[in-house]
Amino acid sequence: MSTQVNTDDSQAELTLSTTTEWKQDTENTPVYAVVSAVAEASGLDMFELPSLYEAINPDALNELFTSRSEPAVGKVSFEYAGYDVVVRGTGVVEVQTTDDD
Repeated sequence: MSTQVNTDDSQAELTLSTTTEWKQDTENTPVYAVVSAVAEASGLDMFELPSLYEAINPDALNELFTSRSEPAVGKVSFEYAGYDVVVRGTGVVEVQTTDDD
């Protein structure tokens, strides 16, 4: 898992970016990777985060990426707990603070 902090000098706001990976046929599913990455980015425990169901159907998300030898889609993007989340068929989950501007 990697964490990167970027600053935009014109706005003086911090943008937190976290990347993690998931693997097919393991316990580290796309859903687990999303929740883990958002927990790391937010500094919260996984159990302190809102339900993922508020943002996306977790079962459907796992199904899109793990039900076949090749993912059904290339990527899925959504907002969760104040973060923009991108789950890629390559096994990468990217989390970045939501830009509300």
